[in-house]
Amino acid sequence: MIAGSLDGKTALVTGAGVRVGRAIALVLGRAGADVAVHYRGSSAEAEEVAAEIRAAGRRATPLRADLGHPEDCRRLVRAAVSALGGLDVLVHSAANFHRAPLADTDESVWDDALNVNARSGLLLAREAAATLRERRGRIVLVSDALATSPVRGYVAHAASKAAVEGLVRALAIELAPEVSVNGVAPGTVLVPATTPDDVAARWASEIPLRRLGAPEDVADAVLYLSSGSGFVTGQIVHVDGGTSLL
Repeated sequence: MIAGSLDGKTALVTGAGVRVGRAIALVLGRAGADVAVHYRGSSAEAEEVAAEIRAAGRRATPLRADLGHPEDCRRLVRAAVSALGGLDVLVHSAANFHRAPLADTDESVWDDALNVNARSGLLLAREAAATLRERRGRIVLVSDALATSPVRGYVAHAASKAAVEGLVRALAIELAPEVSVNGVAPGTVLVPATTPDDVAARWASEIPLRRLGAPEDVADAVLYLSSGSGFVTGQIVHVDGGTSLL
């Protein structure tokens, strides 16, 4: 497979209607993949992503699922395989982002974070394993910087993303030699729309590359892991402008 080319390949991208997931789905589609565009509540946005991929000459199908429910995870993979005729690339980007200090992190917050962010990755990979093995496919799980550098107020989220990175390594062993499994850990790539310009500028100044990232930076890393060397597995690629080196 030529790095950057997914001609003739199929991909399922979770959380593909908005934010980083949207960028990933579009980049994979432009690289030649047919894409199953997963969403939970962003139906209009998912259809827009699918329409843009179709306009580039590829097939795209929006598929709804609530990844907090195990059966929805299994059903989503089956629907993607049915719609696309198989599956070569599984990208799990969908996530929730609970902002809650320890005092507010009860079992419901914890379970929601772990179920959507980590458990769903396991269930999706488990359901897709047979077709991915047959097609010598790829899995990419999206983590984030808090997995290894947690900050106050995000106990459940940080723990769930650390679980994602552990899952990458475990699946890389479990699915070898047919399937490569890797992760991408974004740094600051999407600041809230209400962030003051001076605050965003300060954040950028603290990054070694002196800029904030963009969703496309993450998507390009996912594209490499989906189409580049199949000898890379069990790795976490930090797309953070060098922040993880500090």
